[in-house]
Amino acid sequence: MSGFTYSVVASALHDPASIGRILAPVVMSLEEIGGRRATSVDLELHTPHVIVVGTGGTEREALDLIERRHAHAPWEPVVLMAHGRHNSLAAALETLAFVRRAGIPGRVVQIEDRGEPAATITDLQAIHHFQHARIGLVGEPSDWLVASVPDRETFQARWGLELVDVPVAEAIVHHGDAPDVDVQPVAVRFSGGTTPTAETVAAAAMHPTLTRLIDAHRLDAVAVRCFDFITELRTSGCIALAQLNDDGIVAGCEGDVASTVAMMMVREVLGMPSWIANPARIDTERDELLLAHCTVAPSMVDDLELHTHFESGLGIGLRGTFPPGPVTLLRLGGDSLDQVWLSEAEVDHGEAERDLCRTQVVLRNVERIDDLIEDPLGNHIVMVRGHHRERLERWWRLAFGERPTAVPT
Repeated sequence: MSGFTYSVVASALHDPASIGRILAPVVMSLEEIGGRRATSVDLELHTPHVIVVGTGGTEREALDLIERRHAHAPWEPVVLMAHGRHNSLAAALETLAFVRRAGIPGRVVQIEDRGEPAATITDLQAIHHFQHARIGLVGEPSDWLVASVPDRETFQARWGLELVDVPVAEAIVHHGDAPDVDVQPVAVRFSGGTTPTAETVAAAAMHPTLTRLIDAHRLDAVAVRCFDFITELRTSGCIALAQLNDDGIVAGCEGDVASTVAMMMVREVLGMPSWIANPARIDTERDELLLAHCTVAPSMVDDLELHTHFESGLGIGLRGTFPPGPVTLLRLGGDSLDQVWLSEAEVDHGEAERDLCRTQVVLRNVERIDDLIEDPLGNHIVMVRGHHRERLERWWRLAFGERPTAVPT
């Protein structure tokens, strides 16, 4: 876990030695997860910062500290670390209530709650990363994604993310320049260790091509207008995007900003790859959902087969089989991506229908499935393996000070 700083507020009624004894286990817990005591200079830096409420009677001191901190990081939520002695929790709750009335998001964390301090620091670090991250729009969003392109100004004000325009021609022109030493390992991996075909090599060459763009433009993630690769190069981006997502670099299809941000949210909060897919069939009576797409991170599936890209019949499309188990579904929407649909479900089985994208999965027990029909936020849905709805909801509330707008009940 990366570092963070903490400040301590304590009542002057307690002598320093007493405060030291009270806070010794608290300080030890925070230092074990990467914390260090903040200096005045640290309050001016963009390192995640939390306040330890040492005793009761510290509300005003905490608010003064919050005001100083927000002069330099006005977007940072207030995190108050409390413990079970000397009215620490009471003071933290009073402070947070005032802070939220002022429209500032925040959270009280009890040091004694196992895992909660570390999880909150991870959440806070994700918020910090968004404030400095750059998404490369490699080409404009595909023409059909009419509801997945946020308003740039309001989006950046809310998320902190910078959208960087990168002409898709940069990838197309340099595709043929990719060194064989970089192309072959990717091609062989997706060929299952066998000699790759010419089609596989051509598709794999897009990985070092996009990596070069990511490095050149200092990007943290990409949303790629990948259908232009098919029309201009007669190959697909499916292998490249799959490999990037397994490398830990979020890569969204079709220039879809909304889904790319959702995938970044999953990566930052959970540290896991995710899958972007089309809803192909929604059965509201049985709470079943069929998802399909032509690329998937290999680490998410049990096996991987190479096919052609579905719509074009060209290049390489990937067919993977998801193992049984729980999954979490995510969709962002709205002008500033201020709306979210979150749901949990279970993998039922895979499919191999000829008239759908190559990787297909049927999900059962999909929560709030009716919303996908009655109040859709857009096409693509992001899926991550495991039960994570509650964790993602908590992150959303810490980041934005609001409950998600579409939460299963």
